[in-house]
Amino acid sequence: MQYPFSPLPRVLSAIEATMSPARLARYMGTTKGDKHHALRLYVWNARLCEEFYIPLQFSEVSLRNSIHRRLTELYGTAWFDQPRFTGIIPDRHKDEIAKVVADERQKRGRSFMPDHVVAGMSFGFWQNLLGSRLEFVLWRGGIQAAFPHLPNGFGRNEVYRRLERLRKFRNAVMHHYAIFDKGPTDEYRNIRTLLEWMCPDTLWLMSELSNPAAVLQRRPRL
Repeated sequence: MQYPFSPLPRVLSAIEATMSPARLARYMGTTKGDKHHALRLYVWNARLCEEFYIPLQFSEVSLRNSIHRRLTELYGTAWFDQPRFTGIIPDRHKDEIAKVVADERQKRGRSFMPDHVVAGMSFGFWQNLLGSRLEFVLWRGGIQAAFPHLPNGFGRNEVYRRLERLRKFRNAVMHHYAIFDKGPTDEYRNIRTLLEWMCPDTLWLMSELSNPAAVLQRRPRL
């Protein structure tokens, strides 16, 4: 979305100082030194990031819930408390689980449920459960069922690679980086692929609610 005005010089200088000259400079390379246009690009990039909020949320929530269901089948409802599970994961993830469980139990009291732990774990935790170190124990032990529509010929490595790509893009969006020139169309395809492997119906809903291509077409012009 392009705002239909240009701030006065004093206002533009104040905005630049507040947002930081380095941040605005990121957009100056394609504006021929026009700070007004750089600010328009910055706002447009923010709108583009906004358009990715639903795709990123749907893909992350689908990932953690899909894996949670598999872990529940393998280790029981409180899988995060089971030594059979915690004994096979890296120490950093043991520590993360312990902290999340303690925090959630203190916060929720008698209303504490496993879903609170699921929501509290980081994206990296879920992704790393699909890492090569745990392939024989978890992936081949049943976690691959979190991706029931994974095509024949595709395995853990391809899923992990796509999740790593998603993680980096997710972090760029959440940290308000410029994404307009970092292949957002390809990143959207990657999100769609992962969702399709987990749940085509959720992919359908996500597709109905988001349209990054439409935002890309509204790029401000000099």
